Amino acid sequence: MRGLFIEPFYGGSHRAFLDGLVRHSSHELVPLTLPEGEWRRRMRRGAQELAAATAEMHGRFDFIVATDMLDLAAFLALTRPRFSGVPVMVYFHENQFTYPRLRGTKFNSWFGAINYLSACVADVVAFNSEFHRQDFLSALRSLDSQPNNWLVGESIEAIAGKSVVLPIGVELEWLMDERVERPAGPPIILWNHRWEFDKAPSVFARTVTALAEEGIPFRLALAGQPGDNPAPELTSLTESLPERVYHAGFLANRQQYARLLWESSIVVSTTRHEFFGVGMVEALHCGCFPIVPARFNYPALVPPGLHGRALFTTEDDFRAKLRAALAAAVAEREPLRESAERFAWRNVGVQWDAALTRLVEMAGAR
Repeated sequence: MRGLFIEPFYGGSHRAFLDGLVRHSSHELVPLTLPEGEWRRRMRRGAQELAAATAEMHGRFDFIVATDMLDLAAFLALTRPRFSGVPVMVYFHENQFTYPRLRGTKFNSWFGAINYLSACVADVVAFNSEFHRQDFLSALRSLDSQPNNWLVGESIEAIAGKSVVLPIGVELEWLMDERVERPAGPPIILWNHRWEFDKAPSVFARTVTALAEEGIPFRLALAGQPGDNPAPELTSLTESLPERVYHAGFLANRQQYARLLWESSIVVSTTRHEFFGVGMVEALHCGCFPIVPARFNYPALVPPGLHGRALFTTEDDFRAKLRAALAAAVAEREPLRESAERFAWRNVGVQWDAALTRLVEMAGAR
């Protein structure tokens, strides 16, 4: 089958996912994209710009997939009647109801309404994790309970009834080509996230500083993209703990990044949200032991037998779990790799193919 995949924010993890799906799907997927840019502008204008671009696209499409960055209702209105009757899936990488906001800022109902109306008009509403599905629906129901809201209760339950979970596929095979042994010396703690507020790097910085003051041996690998507003607490670790910093800075070279994953013993997250967790899947595949929040999507990523040692609930618990992991023998890589393998494209691609086939069959049965 031939499908149109619409991505108004073709960059970062969104780009990696779309490229992977195009490579691994048995269906023909035609990307319709806008380059990575200021996300508010993409959500406000993307539907208009991409609707105009369809005039240059020829042939028929059996289905459409659009991500949460698109105002899907506006796009379908602006392109009528061309896609009338074409079944549509909206795929939520994240959502604007529960994405963390800067302290002092309020929820912008425009962006929330875009997500809500996109879910209303789609035939299938897909989420990258079960946590995300429940998180989104809970946010809608919570808003619906407030006076003067702009939701329709029946629509919320309709969205729930047509919602499914389709995980993100992650390229993992190439990591095996870069496998190296862990270097001699203290264990390496890996941070492979953005350096911005929503990842709560200040919690991480406070914790490793406290453990260093206790005299516990470890080294730090500070990877990930700094972002537009990198946290000074993370940046300052290179000055306050220079003898412990094994690496600092974003690694654009993926071979170097892969080797850093293999060299690390522990991977941490202190984030305020996580709808999926691609970086964590990559680190697990390379045998990094996770110390991560006992919420969001992490319980679904970490092997159940490791939950007691890996999942933390408070900052004090994070420090205790990390201290214990540093003192323990290096964890076996195999259970961690097996957990990550569930999200390898060879496993996820078939799930996507089946879901897209059902989308078209469902439309044909109407």
